[in-house]
Amino acid sequence: MHELSIAMEILEIVEREARNHGAGGVRSILLKVGDLSGVEISSLTYCFEAIRGEKEVTRDADLIVDRVAVRVRCRPCGESFPGHGPLVRCPACGGLDTELLEGDELNVVEIEVE
Repeated sequence: MHELSIAMEILEIVEREARNHGAGGVRSILLKVGDLSGVEISSLTYCFEAIRGEKEVTRDADLIVDRVAVRVRCRPCGESFPGHGPLVRCPACGGLDTELLEGDELNVVEIEVE
């Protein structure tokens, strides 16, 4: 279960940032998780809840997960549209030269501290 290692890394990041800013505790952590990130959100939340008490600063922290849907852009025509992955046909021009705009991220976006 790689979600446990991800939860551990989130706690390390948050603890380091809280310490760098002189925070006594963390109230919440906002995480952006893309649909293509390969992360099972319910497993990640479960793991986070199980280990958050290991760090004094995150003992009472809530994990807020913002799910990010896949968004693709067609390079030839510039149309952006929802997708299921980076390799999709453009609904506007039928082209296959597309790039992933969002949907594969896994980022700590915001930390609310005391």
